[in-house]
Amino acid sequence: MASSQSQDFINTPLVQPCVKQRARAVRKRWILTGSTSAVLKQLTIPMLWAILALFSADLIELYFASRLGVEELTGLSYTLPIQATLFAFAIGLGIVVATRLTQARHVEELAAVSLIFTTLVGALLALYIWLNLLPILNLLGFSDFPQQGEVWESLNSYMQYRLAAVVFFFLIMVIFGVLRAFGNMRAAAQLLVVFAVVQVVVSALLFSPWAMSNVALTGLEKLGAAHLVAALVGCAWALYLLIVKENISIKINLLSVQSRQGFRCLTRLLVPIVSMQLLTPIAQSVLMAIVASQGSEAVAAYGVVMRLEPLALLLPMVLTTSLPIFVGQNWEAKKSLRVRRGIKLSMLACIAWQLIVSVVLFSAADFLGEGFCKQTFVSQSIELALTVLPLSYIALAAAMLYVSCCNATGRSMAALNVSIIRLFGLSIPFAFLGAYISGFTGIVWGLALANIVLGMGLLVYCIIQREQLNLSKRAVVS
Repeated sequence: MASSQSQDFINTPLVQPCVKQRARAVRKRWILTGSTSAVLKQLTIPMLWAILALFSADLIELYFASRLGVEELTGLSYTLPIQATLFAFAIGLGIVVATRLTQARHVEELAAVSLIFTTLVGALLALYIWLNLLPILNLLGFSDFPQQGEVWESLNSYMQYRLAAVVFFFLIMVIFGVLRAFGNMRAAAQLLVVFAVVQVVVSALLFSPWAMSNVALTGLEKLGAAHLVAALVGCAWALYLLIVKENISIKINLLSVQSRQGFRCLTRLLVPIVSMQLLTPIAQSVLMAIVASQGSEAVAAYGVVMRLEPLALLLPMVLTTSLPIFVGQNWEAKKSLRVRRGIKLSMLACIAWQLIVSVVLFSAADFLGEGFCKQTFVSQSIELALTVLPLSYIALAAAMLYVSCCNATGRSMAALNVSIIRLFGLSIPFAFLGAYISGFTGIVWGLALANIVLGMGLLVYCIIQREQLNLSKRAVVS
């Protein structure tokens, strides 16, 4: 009887939030006291599957587009900078909301404000792109695409589906960030896996023989519709995880002082964080224009390589989501030794990962090139990129970890400077020079060289900083 009564007491609405709060506190203490390798493993492995599922879904989408023809593959490739911009906004919103929510006292009310804020930002951004889609694509070089008239109608319909899904996708990524901030990595990973699996399954169904004869949609429209369905299902699952699993009830009074303060605070945080996140899609847009100057086949090849790159950099990308949690909390607790140990372990893991990836992609480059496109120039260009670029990703991985650790320790200006140098000081100039010298081949070698120069520069900088720190310590001791 006593056990039954205690269980009923735990299940009461007033006690459940306390249980969740204690669970979050336990997770935070474990990050500060657990074995460094064990903590990093527990933080990273769930996210590894999540990010793998997310980018695999994008890659499968590109594969289906390649089955439609080289024109559709090229047209879809032109939209990659736009999709990267939307993804950057989604990540930035997730960071903003997670940062504010984990610091707030009135979590329920701020959660509701955050969801409304996310919906408004997503709707306004989607509407702006929807109304200016063709001019934006033309800036990326779409106007020079010989088959523009043949592809535009289906490409426009595809993007309309994608833009209709923006609000739901933004909500998924925001709740994903909140779950990570609360330390519930398993639920966060589960959310992205659900979204990705639904997208792949719906795409496969729409491209099945039955759907080919019974569904009145073009190939690109089917891909857009699959993304919209996945976003709807994923959004519903995200709200379930937030409200039911994390027990955060959505209560709001838009006229209250807390709500108005919440909107103002989110707006102030959004501008600098999203501005930094937008550096990559802006650079990608410039790179797309450089690639487009080499012809539509180069755009098709570049689109495939850009979708394969996140998978090649899978472990570093996952570590940029999990390592900052470990570094940030241990840095705040003055545990610098644990921070250094965690960074070293992460860097060694990334080097081993990128060496394995380089060997695999080098061995399978010709197979992947022909698998995505039978057109000779496109397949050979993909093969060249997968042969040259992967080894340089070791240096890129080091830069990614450095930037994420700078952000976690409050050195946001250092992170911003490295990002600007990487994108606008090295990648774009080297790609432009490479295009001038040797066309698409020169672009590939230019991007690889930019990564290597960045990695060597960071290594020299870190060595100098360490020597200066050792000298200052000796001076204090003496």
